[in-house]
Amino acid sequence: MEAGLFTWLEALSPWWWVALGVGLGALEMVVVSFVLIWPGMAAIVMAVILWIAPGIQGEFQIALFAMLSIAIMFVGRGYLKKFGDGAPETTLNNRTKQLIGKKAKVVDFSLGDGHIELNGLRWAAKWPEGESAEIDQIVRIIGADGMSVQVENI
Repeated sequence: MEAGLFTWLEALSPWWWVALGVGLGALEMVVVSFVLIWPGMAAIVMAVILWIAPGIQGEFQIALFAMLSIAIMFVGRGYLKKFGDGAPETTLNNRTKQLIGKKAKVVDFSLGDGHIELNGLRWAAKWPEGESAEIDQIVRIIGADGMSVQVENI
């Protein structure tokens, strides 16, 4: 009888899966990639499965671990996308979003598009449909899209 590649897994305690899960969780804290946490959680689930049903073949353990890792990753990512990760939204790397709510001076205007000046810098600006502006008029920034801002007349 040939020994399979993963037959050694059959003799191991479920605590090894717990150790793998804790190890991957610790490595996640060091690396901060938010990728290793999902296989770590799958390893913990594998330990629970092996306590409930000991003696699962090694090949099946590896296949189940892989499927659990992928499933937990998709569920976890979906949960984070829907509910967020708890971190406050920041505008640190989005300079135009930092400008929302500020007042600026119109530099030029033509058919709903133009430029404004704020703190000595010139920004491309768009006005709502049907609004017009005059040079040196003060406007309020109400939105940002890339390197362009949306403004409204005050």
